[in-house]
Amino acid sequence: MNRPDPQTLMEQARTPQRRKSLSKAFFAILDHWNLTNEEKANLLGWNYEKKRHTIDAMKNGKKEVEWDEDKIRRMVEVINIHKSLRLLFPSNQKSLYGWVKKKRARFGMHSALDIMIEDGLFGIIAIRRYLDHVRTA
Repeated sequence: MNRPDPQTLMEQARTPQRRKSLSKAFFAILDHWNLTNEEKANLLGWNYEKKRHTIDAMKNGKKEVEWDEDKIRRMVEVINIHKSLRLLFPSNQKSLYGWVKKKRARFGMHSALDIMIEDGLFGIIAIRRYLDHVRTA
């Protein structure tokens, strides 16, 4: 699966309509992963209590993510993680949607979600790269 380079993705996300679509897809995935509002905010590098209205509006499709390279990259990488999981578990929805929360010895008995939240964008990218490796090995 080829991915556009980050610069191309950033250029595509310049329009509010593209950012609205990106926000909608991002939150739909997080809903399937059964994340709390706090976990959703943390994946964006935000505190839910401080950004509650923004996040709720984005979840409901009433607002798009603002032009912020870090936030857009986080969203794109989460979508890419989901794509990899769909390829790894094409007919197992429990694994597809539960994978991110399962503690693994490979991750020091942490979940992928723990790593993504703790390490922010670097953790999200690390999980995406790990899945790319598993998928292509």
